[in-house]
Amino acid sequence: MIIVTGGAGFIGSNIVKELNARGREDILVVDDLSDGTKFKNIADCEIADYMDKDDFIELVEAGEEFANHLDVVFHEGACSATTEWDGRYMMRNNYEYSKSLLHYCQKRHTPFIYASSASVYGDGSGGFTESRECEEPLNVYGYSKWQFD
Repeated sequence: MIIVTGGAGFIGSNIVKELNARGREDILVVDDLSDGTKFKNIADCEIADYMDKDDFIELVEAGEEFANHLDVVFHEGACSATTEWDGRYMMRNNYEYSKSLLHYCQKRHTPFIYASSASVYGDGSGGFTESRECEEPLNVYGYSKWQFD
């Protein structure tokens, strides 16, 4: 089985489509469909199941097994609203959620593929190198991604 968090978003749904093109349909899509239009991104995809992001992380934190063998977790799920200023929400949703999922994968020796964000570099004036002097997030979204990186 393959898990794709943020699977109904732009990046996640394109990962699901590519997995389908490679013959994979044993995919658990995890997302937040409170924006009811996002389902359109995966409506034409073949998946094994869909799960709400909150239900999923509860099971992850409880140590639930999702399959006999988990091939990989593509973690693309996050609140990406750069205008969201509720820091507690962003850190819980982006940083803590990611940590819980990473630890889950580490315990099972499951590959964990994560999408960070260019927002960790701020306005880019310092360049785009993975070094502390170039990393200057401008908002809490960028900070939450930077903390996890």
